[in-house]
Amino acid sequence: MRPPDAASLYDVIPYPGGAFAQTHPDTLATLGTLFGLEPAPPASCRLLDVGCGDGGNLLPMALALPAATFVGIDSSGEAIARARELARTLSVDNASFEEIAIERYEPAAGAFDYVVAHGVFSWVPEPIRERLLALCAHALDRHGVAYVSYNALPGARVPQTLRELLLMKLEGIDDPAERIAGARRLLALLSGPNQGATLLGAEAAAALERSDALLFHDTLAPVNDAVLFQEFAARAAVHGLQYLAEASLLDMQAGMLPEDLQLELLADDDLVRREQVLDYLKVRRFRQTLLCDAAIEIDRTLRREPLDRLAVSSPAQATVEDPQAPERVTFTVPGGSRLTTEHAPVVTALMRAVYNWPEATPVAQLLDDDASPEAHEMLHEALLRCAAANVAQLHVHPPPLTARAGKRPQASPLARLQAREQPLVTTLRHTTIRVDDELDRRLLTLVDGTRDREALRDELGVSEERLDAGLERLARSALLQA
Repeated sequence: MRPPDAASLYDVIPYPGGAFAQTHPDTLATLGTLFGLEPAPPASCRLLDVGCGDGGNLLPMALALPAATFVGIDSSGEAIARARELARTLSVDNASFEEIAIERYEPAAGAFDYVVAHGVFSWVPEPIRERLLALCAHALDRHGVAYVSYNALPGARVPQTLRELLLMKLEGIDDPAERIAGARRLLALLSGPNQGATLLGAEAAAALERSDALLFHDTLAPVNDAVLFQEFAARAAVHGLQYLAEASLLDMQAGMLPEDLQLELLADDDLVRREQVLDYLKVRRFRQTLLCDAAIEIDRTLRREPLDRLAVSSPAQATVEDPQAPERVTFTVPGGSRLTTEHAPVVTALMRAVYNWPEATPVAQLLDDDASPEAHEMLHEALLRCAAANVAQLHVHPPPLTARAGKRPQASPLARLQAREQPLVTTLRHTTIRVDDELDRRLLTLVDGTRDREALRDELGVSEERLDAGLERLARSALLQA
């Protein structure tokens, strides 16, 4: 959502939307459940996307959850027009889009179970930030959850410094194309051989890799302010909202810090102050914060009770690092997060989840029927540790996908449409990936559920082996529907 005087900038230079898994109602409901809330089932929920842009984040949700209701608002008329056109093309009838500014939008009290504001708070003027928080408080149902992302201090100070330098040097240049070109020239100088090793040089090099749209609407935006978490939480409290969690449990962990540092700096009963200290220790620059009604009592210990009603998915690789201890298995995911265990029931359960990836396996099916209560307790503890380390994801509403192609494989209509035009496609896990292989992209456009393997093979002119390999890649990339 943009301030009124900036909305036209998004019409001049479109900002393409994308899917963000942290904003999906499954993520929000799962975290709410773990912390003791009773959030609405994602399958039938009501979600408001504030600053929805062209619907790149909202429409995949609507397609995957046809019985839920979605509303997107944005002040960019061009973006809303594109969202409506794509909704018509995809025959989406459970999502609506409205061209309206935040300060003028007045939904009924409690009209939504979830409110999402991704990439809004830091990029709008102060009065609209307050209005955004007031909107979240007013629009949320009793056990509703709001997602608000924003640039956070202290980590955002370096990008803020770079931004201020660019804005000063580009003062007086109003044409968007000229501003982008000028910014790229300055960034190239700042990240050159003599500057690349400095903090500002490294930041400039990262900014140089961004698309024109992201560079223009983020780094060069009319408004782009970072806030301290304490300040954000205090503002939310004024509107009757309280801090629930971060959208990623990994972001809430301090385990990577030395134990003596944790004891000295994080021994604080004040949750907000402890989180602020953690931001300083991590030099955090971005937050994806979940809020809920301040009147609800939150259980701050991760709850084991609901686990058997959830499902788990994990992209981990399982390895035995010590041949002398084959019972000790380490599960590692891209990015380096890992969990090592020697408990046989836990190893068996996690191996099942890994084998079924990208599908989510019900937790109740991870152990054998005759597993002991002790085995269940160990598994629950391990799953919470995996979730906290991002080795696995928990789900209230597992994504509707399959890990293995059937007789007539089918991808979502959105992914098929995207594959005709670009390599970036939206998965059924609500993420965006690149499909660079030309054959895989052609195959993706064809798997609409009407063609069997023989028809696909004939249309593509490939061998059975190449077709099977392509279908397996699509399935493992979370692109085939169950």
